[in-house]
Amino acid sequence: MGYEEGRFTLEDVSFEALPDKMVALVGPSGAGKTTLTYLASRLYDPARGRVTLDGIDLRQLAFEDLARCTAKVTQETTLFHSTVEENLRYAKPDATRAEIEAACRLAQIQDVIDKLPSGLATVVGERGYKLSGGEKQRLALARVVLRDPRLLILDEATSSLDSRSRR
Repeated sequence: MGYEEGRFTLEDVSFEALPDKMVALVGPSGAGKTTLTYLASRLYDPARGRVTLDGIDLRQLAFEDLARCTAKVTQETTLFHSTVEENLRYAKPDATRAEIEAACRLAQIQDVIDKLPSGLATVVGERGYKLSGGEKQRLALARVVLRDPRLLILDEATSSLDSRSRR
């Protein structure tokens, strides 16, 4: 389905994501799933209609406020040439060791970290090249869990994980 002049990318889309509930957007490539995540994180503003968070139009929120309460993990993880711990602390600089370990256990990356030469102090390399694709995604998931955002968007964030881990 190609671009058609004068047509909107998404039309007649309406749903509500309730607190503590998971919403899955399922459909073929090009159906608008990623576009919806861009709207929800305000990378795009709707040309018509509105996107709300707790009933407030996102366009009424300051970008800083929206960034504080939302987080997105995509297929392409962003890791820095730094230690595992510093990559995690990017989300929450004042996190306790217990919080970091709990987030890593939840993301199923703690066992991998324990086997690294220097544990949390191991440098992962530029863009995390010392880790596998699945390990990078788990680390990114641990980072977002540590941050504990009000709205968490996973856009193919588990594509490098096995089916059991995805669940």
